[in-house]
Amino acid sequence: MRTRYCILICICCLFIGTRVSAQRINRYNTFSYNVNEGLLQTTIGQLAIDRNNLCWISFPNGIQQFDGNHFITIKIQPGLPDDKYVKFFSCNNGDLLISHTQGISRYEISKNSFTQVYQQNPTRKKPASFLGQVADIVYFYDELATITGIRADNHKVVMVVKTGLPPFVSQNENTPAISDNIIQGKTAFWINKVLYYWDLQNGKLLSQSLPLDERASMFLHLLPGGKAVYYDHENPGALQCWDFATATNKKLVIDGRDNVSSIYRLNILSWNNKFLISINNNLYETDSTFWVLKSELVNFQNQPVASNNGISDIVTDNVGNIYLQTISGGIRKIIRNNYPVKYYGTLSKEENSIISLLPDKKNNRVLAGTNGYGLLIFDTLQHLTRRIQALPGRNLPFGVSAILKDNKGDYLLYITGENRIWRLTADLSTLSSTPVSYADSIKAYGINYFATVIHQDTEKAIIQSMFRLYRTDFITQKTTTHWVSSEYVLGRLWYNDNIIFHANDELITLDGQTFKEIKKIPFPNTGGVRCIIRDAYGNILMGTNKGIFKTDGNGNILYQWNKENGLPDECIYAIAIDKNEDMWCSSNKGIFRINKDNYIFHLTREDGFQENEFNSNIVAQTEDGELFFGGVNGVSSFFPSSINSFDETIQILLTRIRVNNMDLNTHLAPWNTDKIKLNYSRNSLSFDFVAMANNNPAQYIYQYRMKGIDKEWLQNTGLQTVRYSLPPGKYVLQLYASRSFDRNAKPMKELAIIISPPFWKTWWFRIGSSLVLVTLLTYAINQRNKRKYAKKLQQLENERQIKQERERISKDLHDSLGAYANAVLHNTDLLEKEKGEQKRTELIGGLKFASKDIITSLRETVWALKKESYTAEDCLVRIRNFIQPFTRYYEHIHFRVIGEAPADHILHYTKALNLVRIVQEAISNSIKHASPSSIQVTSSVNNDQWKLVIVDDGKGFDQAAARKTEQGNGLHNMEHRAAETGFDLTLETKPGSGTIITIVV
Repeated sequence: MRTRYCILICICCLFIGTRVSAQRINRYNTFSYNVNEGLLQTTIGQLAIDRNNLCWISFPNGIQQFDGNHFITIKIQPGLPDDKYVKFFSCNNGDLLISHTQGISRYEISKNSFTQVYQQNPTRKKPASFLGQVADIVYFYDELATITGIRADNHKVVMVVKTGLPPFVSQNENTPAISDNIIQGKTAFWINKVLYYWDLQNGKLLSQSLPLDERASMFLHLLPGGKAVYYDHENPGALQCWDFATATNKKLVIDGRDNVSSIYRLNILSWNNKFLISINNNLYETDSTFWVLKSELVNFQNQPVASNNGISDIVTDNVGNIYLQTISGGIRKIIRNNYPVKYYGTLSKEENSIISLLPDKKNNRVLAGTNGYGLLIFDTLQHLTRRIQALPGRNLPFGVSAILKDNKGDYLLYITGENRIWRLTADLSTLSSTPVSYADSIKAYGINYFATVIHQDTEKAIIQSMFRLYRTDFITQKTTTHWVSSEYVLGRLWYNDNIIFHANDELITLDGQTFKEIKKIPFPNTGGVRCIIRDAYGNILMGTNKGIFKTDGNGNILYQWNKENGLPDECIYAIAIDKNEDMWCSSNKGIFRINKDNYIFHLTREDGFQENEFNSNIVAQTEDGELFFGGVNGVSSFFPSSINSFDETIQILLTRIRVNNMDLNTHLAPWNTDKIKLNYSRNSLSFDFVAMANNNPAQYIYQYRMKGIDKEWLQNTGLQTVRYSLPPGKYVLQLYASRSFDRNAKPMKELAIIISPPFWKTWWFRIGSSLVLVTLLTYAINQRNKRKYAKKLQQLENERQIKQERERISKDLHDSLGAYANAVLHNTDLLEKEKGEQKRTELIGGLKFASKDIITSLRETVWALKKESYTAEDCLVRIRNFIQPFTRYYEHIHFRVIGEAPADHILHYTKALNLVRIVQEAISNSIKHASPSSIQVTSSVNNDQWKLVIVDDGKGFDQAAARKTEQGNGLHNMEHRAAETGFDLTLETKPGSGTIITIVV
């Protein structure tokens, strides 16, 4: 008895009654932007929204423009001479005005440029403050307490009023607080503890308050009837209201706010047909009186939208989304349109990994078992009401693998690693346990991670836990475990009183009573099955690592969903079918719905879900149709019927066009550019674009297509820059964005692109080129005919040259063999006349030598034809060889060759042959006709010229007479050879004085 009492005390200590405020919450998708996302700095001056729904941010050191995805720093440029501490004003016509130290500039949105429309007096040191717009007049207030009015259309000055209020040039305490709104042309100022009520249209002071207590200078708001609302630090949790008509002050106590503390920041905003009020770092929905808080706006994790950062300003964009300016935490963007998705979780993500789930709406509870951080119990308003962190008698946290509710209303907890089943009573007052028995000899180490209730009726429940099945009897309150697989199993299905699961690439069927195997069916290529359910038609749906398989009861595949037919992710954690027979699947990339037409609708953490990653088999559906999915950061729930596409108009902005890595400069802004024409050398293009609509840009799926290049729509993941390198031609860039990929999308934005070809690809060049080609073809044909004719002529010329070569060879033979033939003839004559035997023998020997010399001469002729060129020394050797035999035949003639040939002097073979032949001709003619006693050949070099001189002491001759006789043929041959080879040949002779022949090479 004492032990039981101690256990109950321990149990009571384990329950933490952390019931939070009953304040109703409204969850909104909230995006945070800080310096890590590109914000220039956390000290922000002001926010404003332009006509394109771009957010403008001023800082002490610059200006940025934000399209919802990228921050762009605006530099000082023509029309914008200053960028420090500027103030913005959005006119009713959509123009954005920027006040700076030198005046006011207008942002030319169509050109993405600036024009200075008002020049401030150079004595002014601070930017003027915008008061607001009344009708067509924009009013602003400067440091000398002067109010100026300019027209919103042409920016002409229509009013200048010196208010007489204290200036604030050098007195910081006179810096006014200006009301954040205008009512019926009236505004209010707070200066030195006094409120001033001013008529802008008539330019006069209407009233002022008595001196008031020190107030916070960050908030001043007008109410109808001439009342000004403000707050001070002396009255925590209350607003003050000064009535100018009655000159009285009233305290407005804010009702509905827990843990009231001092107000240090406050803003009021009319939004979405309701009023919002921010108090410090919280944002509430209120009524027009501002002192009743109806509900708090929180993020998807149920935390204040500004986290722990005070809210210093609130603006709305053109589609109703909210931008919060925080004191030191950057910017928060709140999306107006949100799906009604609930969130159940704690502040610590690591404690929110949910591995079991049981919604019990009858008792206003949602039980969530964590992976190692105990049991979380929420009410249906998403408040954490109870938490069990440790089991009785233990200090360590635990994991809950499965939860079910038995027929008594108690909760059975299947704790990871335990060999016991823990029972939590329906009133949450008692936690006790019963041991698990084993139906076989294999002892288990405890309940495994990820267990799933696969069947439950009024008498029993069957739970699968990886390798084992647990049967819990509600009557006897006993649980037995059965080892049924050696493979890692995540999902099992109760099907016609049997159990079906997937292991080792097989579908295995067990008997539902005995857990004995009935049959196996091969089922490969799944990558592992995580969950199995049955649809309304008896088909089996398996969520795997390779998509979803739809099979019949015999394992035949009826259909497979994967990335090829539209799935955003193929890792399927859990599947549920709603009342409309639509299939809802959790994955690593959020949750998606597949309807009967196989249309896929995709939702992610940006739509309110706990995270993009979920956990296996963690899904539950209540009787009223609400679906609960558990993941790595808590539980998300929703009614499928409430998840419908929002009716929204999406505008796509081209935010940047770059050509060859440089921004394209045109007279229009990128978003207003519909057509560009570029030279062929400027064909490397890149485009940035973004969707402006109700949701954040990153929530849309972007598609693009370059007509002329792409045949199908392409998906732009993560708003990446789209790049093309285009050949010459005409193209159209088409852009589209929506919440799902549409293969038949109609473009929302088009940009015509013309890439001009190089001149050689233009039509006129092609026509000209064709004419030139025809001309060249005609010329080529003509040239071909000419070549054929020339070839014929060349053939005739070759025949002529052959004839000439024959004649030349005959001359060579004449010149080379003539002398030896004369020697043979001379010796033959002597032989006939000689009677002496010895002398006749000598003459016959001479004839033999002459015959050999004839053969040698023929070899000399062939020698000249063997090589392409010869040296002068080769030629002189041939001359020596030619002369040497004559000493035997003509003993009465003295032959002599003196001098040397020049070194390294090269002659073409024709010149070498002609030179030798000229010398041979000269010597032969001298022997034959001159009757000399001596013949001398002299070789010398003078001024790089080689000179050969042939001298005989014969009888000489008359050149004119000789040319008419046989001797003239020899002279003609020598002159012809000299002229042919370019030698300089001279002949000196006369009768009775010998002959001198000079050859200059």
